[in-house]
Amino acid sequence: MLGAAAVGLTTVAADSAEAQVARRNPRRRRLPNYPNAHYYKGGKFDEETAKNAIIELLEYHGYFVYPTLKENLYVTDFDIGTFTEVGLACAMFANKLDGEFSYMLQDIFLMPNQMLPEHWHIKSDDAKIPQKDEGWFVRWGRSYIIGEGEPNLPPEVKVPATHGDVTVKHCTIADPGVFVPLSKVGTHHWQFAGNDGVILTEVANYHDGKSVRFINETATKAFGN
Repeated sequence: MLGAAAVGLTTVAADSAEAQVARRNPRRRRLPNYPNAHYYKGGKFDEETAKNAIIELLEYHGYFVYPTLKENLYVTDFDIGTFTEVGLACAMFANKLDGEFSYMLQDIFLMPNQMLPEHWHIKSDDAKIPQKDEGWFVRWGRSYIIGEGEPNLPPEVKVPATHGDVTVKHCTIADPGVFVPLSKVGTHHWQFAGNDGVILTEVANYHDGKSVRFINETATKAFGN
């Protein structure tokens, strides 16, 4: 059994990204490729339109779109106004704080070449809430996961002008099957999706939305912090 499993893993690893998408997506559904204006109505971010595009992204990659996923989706442009460049979609499955023990599980969805803004998690005023520690497991697509360390941003990672400068530039390129932990609790981090977007699972202790801070002040205000 061990030998068979090893052979299977080798076969999957040897497949090209295109071959893997073709196998999961036999109808060859296309990646959503809409202009930024598509996501705005009357100058306001249209969540329903964004959710529809995320569902297209998931179908392209072969992610199981369960019946209640769309209603559970959280989508935001952080009030920056350029969802195609800076944004986030996620579905949280668990976020529990029980005495000393806590856990959180969510899937994050980023559109092609979309940036999740640079942010960090401060200590809560509530001593019962732990400072967030987290890590990310890539399932489909590619994520450039950036945090503290020696600057090594590859040229394909382009920080949108609407986001502004970043303060951390150490990049780990994460493809399907790769897990990347936060380098240190409390440190700055951000992500940038590859050309096919990215679907990843975030695991962490309890997530306290009030303790999130963004380098972009508009994004911080969007979270009410």
